Amino acid sequence: MLNRLQNLVIRVSQTWWLYLCVVLLFAGSLLSLLRIGEKFPAHAAGNLPFDLQNALAPAEVYPQLATWTENARQLYYAFTLIDYAFPFFAGLFIAATAAFAMRASLPGWYAALTARNLLPVFMLGTLFDWLENLSALGLISLYPAEFGWLPVVLVLAKKLKLACVMSGQAAMLLLLVYAVGNWLAGKLRIRP
Repeated sequence: MLNRLQNLVIRVSQTWWLYLCVVLLFAGSLLSLLRIGEKFPAHAAGNLPFDLQNALAPAEVYPQLATWTENARQLYYAFTLIDYAFPFFAGLFIAATAAFAMRASLPGWYAALTARNLLPVFMLGTLFDWLENLSALGLISLYPAEFGWLPVVLVLAKKLKLACVMSGQAAMLLLLVYAVGNWLAGKLRIRP
């Protein structure tokens, strides 16, 4: 499975039109999530969907869920459906961009990572986002029954998602800046 995912990352990083498709799917799904997020508070006592509350605490989950109307539930189901695609395309964008930058400027690192099937590490946030979605759906579908561990899983998955995404984005940006710097340095060298 990791091998297939890594092959997809490599293929996207080498094919401009696939990369463009990933960027468009990433941006389109993000805009759709934000649009739903704007409508949601009117149906949930002013609260955003759980996924858009980065400071959410486990103790806040069930009190917020108690304020959700049926419209809030339907909006959240649509949100979650899109939120399975969004983190995949976002992670694929990060991983493909990092792979391109490494291949162009750090071929030794690129070879080492690909030999060990480690390019998908840039997509780790995707797994935690999906775990966040599953725990939120569990909370919603089981409510009014309350399980104390589900909000903890939801918030823990959210924190791990944020840590992985921020780390992946930072690494991608550093690799991209390094690659651009190398490219510019090569272009600016005076040749005899």
